[in-house]
Amino acid sequence: MCLQNFDSKSRNVMRVGMLLLAVALVAQRFIHPAPGFSEDAADAIRGLLIGLSIGLNLWAVRRMAGGRPTC
Repeated sequence: MCLQNFDSKSRNVMRVGMLLLAVALVAQRFIHPAPGFSEDAADAIRGLLIGLSIGLNLWAVRRMAGGRPTC
């Protein structure tokens, strides 16, 4: 039972990471900054989303590849 919870949590973390990556890529292509919103701030937000995506994806992979789950 604990193994099923472990897999579903890891998969959910992976889904969130991939969603953040998709949002960052779509934002770069389709969302243009408003006149009062600087380009540097938009780059910072995209960088934050990509960084969170990488961190969450690596965390999920490590949790799935690890031996026994800790409940």
